[in-house]
Amino acid sequence: MNFEWFKNKLIMRKILTALSFLAISIAANAQDGDTDLTAFNPANVEKYDVKVQTSNAISDKISAKWEQQAEALESNTRGAFFEGLAAVTKTAAFGVMGQSGSAIASVAFATIAASVKGNKSEWRNIVEKENMYEKKLMMLENIDDFYSNVSDAGALDPSGMSFNGFACLQQRGCDTILYVVCRLDTAEAALSRILFHSKFQLQLDTLIFNPQLCNLPNDNSRSFSERKPFSFDERENISLSIDMTITSSWINQAIQVYNDVHLGDFSIKVPIYKENLDSDSIFRYIAGKPGNAGFCQISGDCFIVPRSYMGVRDSRGIYHDAWGTGQYKVTMTVKETCGISPDFEKNWKADWKSRPKTPLKYNLIQSIKQTWDSNSGTWICTLTEAPANYTKQQITNALGADKKNTKTKGVGF
Repeated sequence: MNFEWFKNKLIMRKILTALSFLAISIAANAQDGDTDLTAFNPANVEKYDVKVQTSNAISDKISAKWEQQAEALESNTRGAFFEGLAAVTKTAAFGVMGQSGSAIASVAFATIAASVKGNKSEWRNIVEKENMYEKKLMMLENIDDFYSNVSDAGALDPSGMSFNGFACLQQRGCDTILYVVCRLDTAEAALSRILFHSKFQLQLDTLIFNPQLCNLPNDNSRSFSERKPFSFDERENISLSIDMTITSSWINQAIQVYNDVHLGDFSIKVPIYKENLDSDSIFRYIAGKPGNAGFCQISGDCFIVPRSYMGVRDSRGIYHDAWGTGQYKVTMTVKETCGISPDFEKNWKADWKSRPKTPLKYNLIQSIKQTWDSNSGTWICTLTEAPANYTKQQITNALGADKKNTKTKGVGF
């Protein structure tokens, strides 16, 4: 036997065996979801922008109301002023309670009893998990300037309050999924409540929601472009809720530090019905517009932000008490839920057969930035999510533009 031929054949066999094991390993990894092969699609790039609204007009209006109170305290109308103030703030408080109860009642929907067996039980468990989506949006750090100026009147001096609510824009690529704007309630009763109880209220200005681009069904084993789109024929009683929590940090005159103290909450709960959509299948609510679709309200209230103590010394060396412009954070939680339609329940086998038995998992990368917008003079907190194999340029192209900002804090792509 030719020894050299035998040696070469043995080496070749080892190489082929090694290649076989490598191929099996790659296939196994792909099946286990370790390999991200998501093809580029702008719809797979999702972004949230949470913006704090400010307004000089708000500051002027509250300062005028504050001066009116100060003048009343110095005159003989003190008693009458406080009696009238108590009356209007009671009305405002009752209004908040009524909104809260109605909003909660309006989104209730029945659930179907889970009296199923076998594969249907497994199917139902999967589908019910897909019927809920929740995203928590947290600011990286405190936002400055709840008020537009420093005060010498105290930590809860509302004069100069420039805060004017929140806005949130959720996009998939360049398309809008959700757009909501909540502004400070400046009705007479609401302004009086700021002065009398140090609490402010919000009112819903705009709400736009596109069910076709929403995160339901929430199939996190696949990218959005590979999922089954939302359908009112299969999923019903879709409900959108947006919850906002406000916290604040400050230091008082006794040099006691308070970090992230809870000040209040607001909640929007809206049932989205197919018959309330516009002709382009989008839900729209605009305050004050005749024929608004659906039932939209905002409930809750919040204490105004305490100012930090910051005593100052003038040019003559005389020390004066002063309080700053207020720091705060907002945490926003967006939640979508829905039910199962009777027809979808009845024809569950067709859906079960269409599902991959071993779905591939795909990996996401996330960017969180807190950015100063020099045009509007406000902070914007941005959260962006995309498949891990997308490049920075692909993500930028998917969102349509690369915004230029003068100041950025956070970790990005």
